[in-house]
Amino acid sequence: MKFSILLSFFLLILMSSCEPKKAIDFKKSLAQSERKAFDIILGKEGSGEKKLKYLTEDNYKGALAAVDQQATEFDHLIDDIKKLSTKDIPEAEPLKMASIAYYQALKELHIFDRKEIAQQELLATLKNDESKKANDNLIALAKQKKLLYTTVYKKEALLHTATEKFNTANGLE
Repeated sequence: MKFSILLSFFLLILMSSCEPKKAIDFKKSLAQSERKAFDIILGKEGSGEKKLKYLTEDNYKGALAAVDQQATEFDHLIDDIKKLSTKDIPEAEPLKMASIAYYQALKELHIFDRKEIAQQELLATLKNDESKKANDNLIALAKQKKLLYTTVYKKEALLHTATEKFNTANGLE
């Protein structure tokens, strides 16, 4: 009798302590993607920092090359997420799709800098009325970029919701 109670108790503890390994691994992969995105945008010696460095030096060609590097890095990040398996993981597919959409929106936001950099390069060569018109174009680009930020915010909210559903469905709260 005592043995069966002990065995039942042990099995109960064992079952309650088990976490879904596939879900945990999937979530870890997405966390690594988040870290990669941070490094792309803000990481020390990352392409985002290089872009800013080149811009402060008025090196527009270097800044454009850094934007191209960011685009390539985001493409690799998105491809890595697309390769993640969601088989037999509850709510993993919506989370995967929300992650892809979020990182695509972030990529679009950061490669939009190409237009602003080209406009700044043009501004550096113009005088008087031409300069005012180019400045107006730069302001218009800033307004377009604000719309991209809004898209990123919306995608981040969808990603957050998908993450919460994934965590709940997999007992990872």
